Amino acid sequence: MEPEWIKRMGNTSRPFRRIAYFLCLLSVLLLTEGKKSVKPKCPAWCTCTKDNALCENARSIPTSVPPDVISLSFVRSAFTKIPEGSFLLTPSLQLLSLANNNLQTLPKDIFRGLDSLTNVDLRGNAFNCDCKLKWLVEWLGSTNATVEDIYCESPPEYKKRKINSLSPKDFDCIITEFAVYESLPYQSLSVDTFSYMNDEHVVIAQPFTGKCIFLEWDHVEGSFRNYDNITGMNNICQITLQFLIQKAVLTLSFIFFFFFGRYFNCCV
Repeated sequence: MEPEWIKRMGNTSRPFRRIAYFLCLLSVLLLTEGKKSVKPKCPAWCTCTKDNALCENARSIPTSVPPDVISLSFVRSAFTKIPEGSFLLTPSLQLLSLANNNLQTLPKDIFRGLDSLTNVDLRGNAFNCDCKLKWLVEWLGSTNATVEDIYCESPPEYKKRKINSLSPKDFDCIITEFAVYESLPYQSLSVDTFSYMNDEHVVIAQPFTGKCIFLEWDHVEGSFRNYDNITGMNNICQITLQFLIQKAVLTLSFIFFFFFGRYFNCCV
């Protein structure tokens, strides 16, 4: 059935009507093609099939590997570091080979989301077995994937030791990762904690606003709730402020004399 606008052409020449038909058909094809999702292409330095991708002399981990590949291998690559989340777009991976790429470390959670992994090849890399690699030892002890034996290249006391046989206890690490748990809209001079009736409390002293705020830990909600507010510079707030200030002064004094003593013993 002809469109209405073509019927109105009346005695228009037949060639022109053919052109109109062609343009109409071309528009429909373009609209249909535009709705199709564009699949990632195989990177120029990789050879890809339906299920496999082999990358040689890659300068970095490509981001355009087809997401359905189940085998991904890197050979003689130029990169020495791997960014976090490099394999989040290939969740179907079963085999991942990073062998012989001069890697010294791996970012934590590099295998996150790769629940189908069955084989991981990390051989031939010069791993530095420091605290940054402790997570890998923990992962090796919990994963169901097959991982060929890999070895430490440094530091000297770990050189040639098998990483697969190490224990997290072999790493003497003091690592603290801070994360914001809760933000409180207070400008404070000092904060301290204390226990009262077997509950944990926090006191926040604000001398410039004349307030002392006491917070109590809510075991059900898992957060601090307001316990009491003391406004004005009354005796309790003054005592609290004095205690916190004295504590801060004592702490600073201890730090000063500690470092002064070390300097004195070292240099005199």
